[in-house]
Amino acid sequence: MIILILLPFVINNTIFSQADFDEYLSLDIQSENIDLDLISPLRSPVEIPGIVKGTIKASDDWVLFCSADRDFLSREGEMIPIERLAWRIEGEEWVAFEMGEMKLLEGIPTEENGESFSIDLRLDLKWKDNAGDFLTNIDFTLMKK
Repeated sequence: MIILILLPFVINNTIFSQADFDEYLSLDIQSENIDLDLISPLRSPVEIPGIVKGTIKASDDWVLFCSADRDFLSREGEMIPIERLAWRIEGEEWVAFEMGEMKLLEGIPTEENGESFSIDLRLDLKWKDNAGDFLTNIDFTLMKK
C-alpha cells in the first residue's frame, strides 16, 4: 500500500528594522510557499536540499529564529506531528521542528550584499498516516542580538 501525501506549507518572515541609517536589519526569504508534492512513506524520510533560501543584511550582531505554531493539518482534521519535519543548514545534524521558537543561525554584521543561507528539510512519513493535503506555517524572525 502506498499513501501519497501532499504537504504544502507557508513560510512567513518577520522583519524588524530600524529607521536609523546607521543601523539596519533585513531578512529576505525567497521561498514563500513550499509544496513538498506527493510523498510516499515508501520513500520516507524524504530529504529536500536547499528548499528554503534567504539573505540576511545586518549592521549589528543578529539571530535568526524559526517557529511552528501547529502540526500539519488536513481539511478533514487529520494530523501529522510537526516533529516529523526536520531542518539542517549546510550539512549539519538534522533538528526536528517543535512547537515554539527555535534558533537557526546567528552572526555578526554582514557585508553590503548580505549573508545568504539555505535550509534543507526532511519529512518522515509513516504508513499509519492518512493520505491527503496537509498544511502548516513556519515563521522566520530576524532579531538584533
